[in-house]
Amino acid sequence: MALIDQVKQVCTRLAPHGWAELFKLHGLDITAADLGKELSRPLPGIRRELQGFEDFAVEGSRGIEPGQPARSLLYHALASPGVVEGPGIPRLEHFPTLAELDTVESYVFAARKASLQELRTQVQGLPLAVVVFSSEYRTSKHTAHGKHADLVFSRSGVSRVGTAEPLYHHRFRGFVPQVDGNPYAIRVSPARFSAWLAVKLKGDKSNFLPMRFFGKRTNEHPFEPDDTLEFWQPVHKLFSGPECLRDFPELTLSFEARHFNEKLRRAHLALGKNFDSGWKGADLDNPPFRFSEGLAELSTSPELPPGVLVPVPHAALTEPASYQGKPLTYNVPTNAPVVSSSLLLPSGGGGARSAPEFLHARTRVEADGSLSDLNNLPEVAEEVRRGGFKALHYLDFSGDGWVSASCPRLQAAGLSGVAAYSMVAAPNFFVSYSQRELTEWTEGLPKEMRDRIWATPPDALSDERIAPNVLLPGSPFTLRDLSSTALVSLFGKVSSHNTRPVSVTLQRHSHLPDHAAGIFAPGWDVSFDITDGVKHMAAYGLGSPFPEDAKLCAALSTFWPAAAPDATRTFSRGSDGSNYFTVAPLTDAEIGQHGGPLPWDGEAGPKLISADGKRYAEFESFDHTDYVRNALEKKFTLQLTSQVTARRYEDRVLSMALAYRALDAIQQKQKNNLIVLSFREVLPGDTELLRAQAQARTTLPFESYRFEIFPAEKAERSPDDFRKRRVEVKALHTLFVDPRSRRILHKQDNGAWSLTQVGPLA
Repeated sequence: MALIDQVKQVCTRLAPHGWAELFKLHGLDITAADLGKELSRPLPGIRRELQGFEDFAVEGSRGIEPGQPARSLLYHALASPGVVEGPGIPRLEHFPTLAELDTVESYVFAARKASLQELRTQVQGLPLAVVVFSSEYRTSKHTAHGKHADLVFSRSGVSRVGTAEPLYHHRFRGFVPQVDGNPYAIRVSPARFSAWLAVKLKGDKSNFLPMRFFGKRTNEHPFEPDDTLEFWQPVHKLFSGPECLRDFPELTLSFEARHFNEKLRRAHLALGKNFDSGWKGADLDNPPFRFSEGLAELSTSPELPPGVLVPVPHAALTEPASYQGKPLTYNVPTNAPVVSSSLLLPSGGGGARSAPEFLHARTRVEADGSLSDLNNLPEVAEEVRRGGFKALHYLDFSGDGWVSASCPRLQAAGLSGVAAYSMVAAPNFFVSYSQRELTEWTEGLPKEMRDRIWATPPDALSDERIAPNVLLPGSPFTLRDLSSTALVSLFGKVSSHNTRPVSVTLQRHSHLPDHAAGIFAPGWDVSFDITDGVKHMAAYGLGSPFPEDAKLCAALSTFWPAAAPDATRTFSRGSDGSNYFTVAPLTDAEIGQHGGPLPWDGEAGPKLISADGKRYAEFESFDHTDYVRNALEKKFTLQLTSQVTARRYEDRVLSMALAYRALDAIQQKQKNNLIVLSFREVLPGDTELLRAQAQARTTLPFESYRFEIFPAEKAERSPDDFRKRRVEVKALHTLFVDPRSRRILHKQDNGAWSLTQVGPLA
């Protein structure tokens, strides 16, 4: 069937559900008998003042502009998450499937009627290749150039593991990780890949190649300048059939995906250098030491286009490992280094992770095969450090690999193929907020304030200039390829016209690497290794299994600068007796405080108790907290954290910084000595806030946040439960913080409320 006929089917299905009326407002009739002609004629009455069309490219003047999705009104309206209604039209309830969007996108390029030679002329004779990209159509604020809504591309894609089948949310135009009615289920989040004829170009700031161009090496960006690097930029979409290229009437295109998880293999190679870990040699090449099955597969669903990679759902995020029909164990070294109760594996030079940094070692396998949970021992960390026992291995289903495309006719014509790097990563608990947004917001803060909030500035993976994993079995990558995570736009001169900067908050997954965290000791989404002196990404450097990493990253907030949960205040003092101060506090509800039913990690937050005539804050013991066990028992939830928007996340960080300032805690050591007992958003009409404002004779004009903070004392084991720690509360500060006005109401214990006006935080 011709592509225009397929597009007509899409329009026919959607027309009765408000779409025909919506397009008529712009002068486009999607029910026209000759739809191809209708889509190609100029539209003088496009109404860019309507919601969702404010950021439609100024140059766009037709339903379909050949070769230009961002200038095609039909494609923009169907693909943009900002288009959900129209004036006088009830809220749209029917939207295109991802497969239908792919069809319209392909038609945009089919309408070009291009030949390979014409495309070569367009790129001035530079070599073209068949390159695989991940891509999304985004509102203007989140595109590579920021001028109008457009497709954004990267040669890396991030899918995420889960316990339930994927769900494409048609209104959001993306996949959502939440499961209605089951807060403890997490849907897998796919990544969409497609193949393009592409050209390799030097970085060019004037043409936004890439997004967030870096013109020089700095401490924050220790890479070669972008104008010295090469970036693949898509020119023309490839798809099967006679309409893709005029001179290739029988074009066929297929995709292949390969992924690996070799954390256990790498762990034994690291342990086995000076120690009998229990396994070596050919065994380490077998599953589950290294495995591919059960990680991710290309979808065959008719509602999804070719090239959509879907992680395989599993009953839990982790599971006990087995080999040769028996539980898989390893020998825990004696006098082993530990962080909290996690076994610490040595790193390579330059911080390279040739093996998982942390290994779970708290399930001891006894001589009779029975299992002992070391979390039931008072000195669990010391037991792991002492070692000398067999521990059970656990699996997770993360990994990395590639997605490649095969186009025999173009390969016969001399065009090479370039695969995309693919990461199957841990769930994203802040799905509504991207790492790039956090990075850009942080960069806008005064430097002194920025340095006081973060020990290391937060980076997005898209800002890294680092090679993909060259050590994958059969890896198609090279160490010279340093731009695979960068974000780029379609080839061609970028518009000189700005539209309105539109940003739509959506609780949907983004598979582009600006929604993934940068690589940092060892990482959240991917880690790094060093081969022949060159850094490259590697999923095997993350904890085994990944919840072992998540615990440490979440609890050490200033150590891990990412848009990830900051669970510092769930625990008394940090992992090893050191103090780590809260940066981006989770609310009482999000950590299950005061009996809240949905702690994000399954661990209840601190509570205030009385004992022996004293006040104490009682915490879970960090050493006894086992995220691997919580994952097995399906205690993780993103029900609440997924609702946190960019503004609310940023307000939390700013409010926390203001609260520290109000308490004269400027330096890190001073902040280390303060513990956040309670944090919540203040609802309108809050009676305590009204009393505080009346007493202080002022008002907080904008949304505010309530804190309870106390000076830290030495943590001690609870006499009633060795799994608990308690810290005496000698003085309790209550604060209402308005981050917009920088007004703070403060009282100590039962004292009077007073106003503090904080000036610039630099």
